Formats: sequence, structure tokens, C-alpha cells
Amino acid sequence: MAASSTRRFLTATAELALVELLPWVWDRYIVDEPWARISWHTVSENFKAGFGFDDDNFNINQSGHPYQGSFFFEAGRSNGYNYWESGLFALAGSLIWECCMENTRPSINDLVNTTLGGMARGEAQHRLSVMLLDNTSTGGERFWRELGAGLLNPVGAVTRLVNGDMGRRYPNAEDRLPDSFRLSAELGYRRVDGEIEDEQQGLVSVAARYGDPFVAEVRQPFEFFTASIDLNFPGDVVITRFEERGILRSWELTDRAASVRHVFAFWQDYEYLNNEAEVFGAQMFSGGILSRYALGRGLFAETNLEAVAIALAGVKTASLENSETKRTYDYGPGGGALAAVRLFSGERELLSVGYGLAWIQSVNGVSDNNTLQFFRAAAVAPIGGPVGVGGGYRWYSRKTSYGSGFFEPRQTQSEWRVFVSLAFGGSGFGTPAN
Repeated sequence: MAASSTRRFLTATAELALVELLPWVWDRYIVDEPWARISWHTVSENFKAGFGFDDDNFNINQSGHPYQGSFFFEAGRSNGYNYWESGLFALAGSLIWECCMENTRPSINDLVNTTLGGMARGEAQHRLSVMLLDNTSTGGERFWRELGAGLLNPVGAVTRLVNGDMGRRYPNAEDRLPDSFRLSAELGYRRVDGEIEDEQQGLVSVAARYGDPFVAEVRQPFEFFTASIDLNFPGDVVITRFEERGILRSWELTDRAASVRHVFAFWQDYEYLNNEAEVFGAQMFSGGILSRYALGRGLFAETNLEAVAIALAGVKTASLENSETKRTYDYGPGGGALAAVRLFSGERELLSVGYGLAWIQSVNGVSDNNTLQFFRAAAVAPIGGPVGVGGGYRWYSRKTSYGSGFFEPRQTQSEWRVFVSLAFGGSGFGTPAN
């Protein structure tokens, strides 16, 4: 999605300052958090101390900070800056928060999570909100579109309010709508095998697929991306998985008229898992081959095979506190691989099988390294219209090594699930409105 030709630097920086100040005012004067008591002295001490690793809990660091970063990112993105330029807003917002808005040592894990996670989450939120908006609509339709987009992208809504765009009728951007868009949901039941109190749970799983990497080369980041979230209940954890994956750039390797297509792509990933075997959050990049095979009669298959570079991952290990940070999860970079195959009938995904492997070298924590694996498989049988029924299996594994001689057995969790599937959208999602 091309950025607007008009870059509004003053509006962008004012929104960045607002995103810094509002949470600090809440933490300082409403909640009265000790770390929010700042002064010129605390800022000076932070610069002297330099960057380290903090002691915040897993959800704050691996979910909260990427979400905060998406606000910083959108301050730039909604004011005419492109993906990479808006990433500088996320970086600047994180640096200002770490050095000046807390009286604790600046955190390197927050800097990485806020910046990279904010870019991935922010761009997805930006594109979905722009797709939902229609500048030519009026009345009740306009109200609900603006409200929905504002919930997806609050900073973008502030920008529209400041610029007077919320109620003004004017042409939509030519690239407002992607080449295709698919939204699916699974509503059902899962049974979990492992050391978990609630083995039988309800599930809600939602997935979005934005764009089509085989229509044309991806030249702008996140012209194609996928996002998915799993919610399960009852249990101590509601959100057990949240993933966003977007192509940064792709190159066509075959003729577009061929029955077998291959695309080489670079990706950026945000990953959050929270189950009995893997409590894992990471900022990742990957590169590999994405292929599509025309099978006839409306059937086609897609495969992807990728090598993964992990900029920074947080992994919960045994309940052993880090003597420095008092955390029970460790940080480190790493690498891995992803492989998947999907079968489609028209716009309906019938079958999916995927495997992932990640190896993390700890640089802060009690472990030496962590090896994580997952396997997922699902099948759906269409009934009629958007409705189908399906089932699936998932398996997660973590093996942690400790230099202290402490031994922890491999941790695993497996689950079976059955569900009703709802699927909407498809190719030719819409013709951009003028």
C-alpha cells in the first residue's frame, strides 16, 4: 500500500508524543506505578546505565510492547510515511519510552519487541482499517466503518479526526482493497493432552489472508500477509496463539501462465504462543520458496519452505528465576525452518499441514538453549455456502538444556479439535472505489 504523497511530520510527531504521554499519565497519576516517577535525574541515570534486560512479565514484553509499538508505527504510517519510514517512528517511540518515561534501566528486549513487533502488527492493523473504510460512504454505513476502523487502528482514527477526514466525502485510494481477502473462523471444541487443569475447552480461531502473492510480485511490505488468533476457554490463558506473517518483498521465478508457480519471498513474522509446552514470543525474519500447483477442477495446492532467522525470542523454561532479572523465561536469538502445504478448492481451504522448528541460544536467562517444534494439521469438509465442518490435530514440543546440570524432561502438548468452519471472501475481493 503506497504511502500518501503528503507527509505530515508535525501531526505525526504530535501523535507520537501523545502516545508516549497518555500511558505515562495513567501509570503515574492513576495507577501510581513506582517506575513512572521520572525526573531529569532518572533520565540521566538511564543513559549512564545503558541497555540491559528487564524483569517484566511475559505478556507485557511479548504482547504489550508490540501493541504499543504499533501505535508509534501508525503515528507515521497514517500521516503519509511508508513502512520503513514508519518503522523509524516505532524505533524512536521505543527509545524515548525506554530512556525517558521510566525510571528503570532501558531494556533491549523492549526495544526489539516494540520496534519490530510494532511494525508487523501496525502494518496489518493499518491495511485492515484502510480496507474497512470507505470515504465515499455516508450515514449509518459511514459511522460503522469509521468505528470499526478506529477499533482496529486507534491512532489512524485520531489522524482522520485531526485532518477532518472522518466525515468528509472524497475518493478512496486506488490501492485501498487487496487483490483478494479471505476471512475464516473455527468455532468448536478441543481436548488437550498434557499437564493442564481444563483438558476440555471451547475454541474460537480466526484467520485472515490479505492479498495474493501470485497475482504480482510483492513490492511493498505486507501487500500479502496472514494473521491468526486462537482463543480457548475455560483456562488460565485465553489467547494461546497469535501470529502475523507478511511478505516484505517477493520475486516471481516462473511464468505467470504456468500450471506450477514458484515465488521467492522474504517475510517478517510476529509470533506469540502460550500453551503448556511452549510459552514463546519472537520477532523473526524468513526467506524461502512459496509455490502454487494447479491440480484441475478448481483444485490447487500451495507449499512453502523457509529458513528462519530469529532476531529475539522469549522462551519460558522451568520455574527457575534468573538471579539478575527474577524472570522465569529467557531471551536469545536463533534460527529455524518452516514447511507447510495447503489444499484449496476454489476459495475454500480444505487441508493444511505444517511443521516448524526453532533453536534459541539464550543470552539472558537460566538456560543454555531451547529447541522448539510444532506440527499442525486440519481438514475441512464444505457443507454449503460459507459453512463447513472440520477437525484438526496440533502438537508442540520444547526441549531445554541447562549448563548448571539441571535436567528438565522434554515438555509436550497435543490436542485434538473439531469445529464448524465459516469462510468468507476470496479472489477479486473488490474493485477499488473512486
